[in-house]
Amino acid sequence: MATQGRTSRNQFRRDGLVSQCVILVGGIGTRLGALTKTTPKPLLEVGDAPFLEMLIAEARRRGFEDFLLLAGHRSETIAAFVADRAIEQRFVCRVQLSIERTPLGTGGALVHALPLLKNDFLLLNGDTWFDFNWLELVANSRREGAGAALALRQIDRSDRYETVELDGRRVSAIIPRGGLRGSALINGGVYHFTRGVVEGFSAPSSLEAQILPELVGRGELRGYRYSGFFIDIGVPESLAAASELVPRQRRRPAVFLDRDEVLNLDHYVHAPEQIEWVPGAKGAVKLLNDAGYYVFVVSNQADVAKALYPEESIGTLHRWMARELAEAGAWIDDWRFSPYYPEGSVAAHDWRKPSPGMMILDLFVHWPIEREGSFLVGDKISDIQAAEVAGIPFYLFTGSDLAAFLRSNPSLRREPAAASSR
Repeated sequence: MATQGRTSRNQFRRDGLVSQCVILVGGIGTRLGALTKTTPKPLLEVGDAPFLEMLIAEARRRGFEDFLLLAGHRSETIAAFVADRAIEQRFVCRVQLSIERTPLGTGGALVHALPLLKNDFLLLNGDTWFDFNWLELVANSRREGAGAALALRQIDRSDRYETVELDGRRVSAIIPRGGLRGSALINGGVYHFTRGVVEGFSAPSSLEAQILPELVGRGELRGYRYSGFFIDIGVPESLAAASELVPRQRRRPAVFLDRDEVLNLDHYVHAPEQIEWVPGAKGAVKLLNDAGYYVFVVSNQADVAKALYPEESIGTLHRWMARELAEAGAWIDDWRFSPYYPEGSVAAHDWRKPSPGMMILDLFVHWPIEREGSFLVGDKISDIQAAEVAGIPFYLFTGSDLAAFLRSNPSLRREPAAASSR
């Protein structure tokens, strides 16, 4: 909503970075019985929305914008879901379907989709949600040149899952489900794959039973441990639990960051070549991402109203900043800026901090923010006043290292959620 100074996260292009999210949605879901006879498992509702929509929302806020749904069983209902719920319009993203006319298995679905796969991509199971920093998985995998990597989670009861053994970060063994019954590392259903790895396989095939074990045998599969909320809706009891647990997990505190002198030095910069990051800024955003906060930028940009540069330049700059953050495994969930100024060419507006109708209140309307635990970090009196109007704490950042500032204040710390449901 550019006329109100909003740079939507959904406008960002992540040139040179991973923008494609591939989701496996073709399973039959036999363990759920009649529930999946006419409805694919990922379209079963949890709370007030289909599980698949929640996965798309979670990927979208992390910056992924190209979605490829690998569909099979009742694929027409997946297509109807995309159209009827206006997924592309609401999330401002692109959605493609790869439809297997006969069952090809989870690995075969990937092979079948080869013409649509980008050079590398995030891959999600359509029936699990592992809530951790997905961009860190991508960044780590890319940094180490891994052709394939998966996110691992420690759980107490592993009998329903294949379990994984590590040698450093190399996956050394995958043990079939039922092989272990106690605490173990399991595949969390979030992967980073390169297209080249998929090209060597055929269809039909199983990702879990064939592709991953073969990659293990070649020494080409990496595994990274993460903690965080995990749920699998593959059995009736966990699906029932998801209806309460998923909405609760998505409601979380938020951190509102002023931009100038908090993320970047100098005021009213409007071009990438002008940006000098505040020391520790990228690490601070990642710290907040890892801790499970929503992270928003709320910034007055009066020089737009003063006609010193066009409003469009702010969006361009924020897209560039988003790419820079993504390379560090970090993201801003949403960006808000006010291009208004009382004496400017754009009249005063209630989005300008510290007005009571400001950017912060708009974010509370559009995101499932938990007010308790939320706070604002800024460097000016108007930031203090904005936080007071919004009814959230304010922390004055006076320079130096932003990540160190956050780490040094115990009240700013929040442990990642570690709850899980089988």
